[in-house]
Amino acid sequence: MDEEILSRLLTFKNNVILAIRLKDGKKMITDGKKILAGKISGELASFILNYSKDIEAPTVVEHEDELLYFEPIDIKKYLNSIGKELIDELITISELEEMDKDNIIIVDARAPREYAQQTIPNAINIPLFLDDEHELIGKTYKKEGKDKAIKLASDIIGEGIKRITKTAVNLDRNKTIVVFCARGGMRSQAIATILKLMGFKVKRLIGGFKSYRANK
Repeated sequence: MDEEILSRLLTFKNNVILAIRLKDGKKMITDGKKILAGKISGELASFILNYSKDIEAPTVVEHEDELLYFEPIDIKKYLNSIGKELIDELITISELEEMDKDNIIIVDARAPREYAQQTIPNAINIPLFLDDEHELIGKTYKKEGKDKAIKLASDIIGEGIKRITKTAVNLDRNKTIVVFCARGGMRSQAIATILKLMGFKVKRLIGGFKSYRANK
């Protein structure tokens, strides 16, 4: 984490948006009205500033051959519970490629069907949702809205924790676990949280599998 970004986060009182340029890892923080910190400038900074006004969840956006990762940060939660780890656990695809492959375990948090179609080399599958669960959540979101889908997802996660931990308990605790999902959103966040609670050292891939494909 950039020292400037971290130091500024510790001084904010209102929620902010963290934006990361995936090509080089440069970061910017905005409240949707002005740039608060960071090393991104020019037209790209203006785009981030405007786009961040509508960000409600972690997402990856394409803009003129650039991939940008946006994540809303709840400052109160950041300061009270998560702290520096919220940002330090995020890594880019370039940082992943530089890691010692013998000392990491790559975990694909997507559904088994997605994993079977294509994944990052040597990744293992610990899905947050099984295929039928993932499909049901998607249908619920389209037919009944976001709130219904979130409640359903929460119920499914509660029932699935035993399955997830049963698989994870056999992982090598001496290795760093790198978790990804489709876009680096809720699924990888949830799996990463479960693994951290189990005592593993965990990193989360910014932009998820979409970031990986964009760099190939």
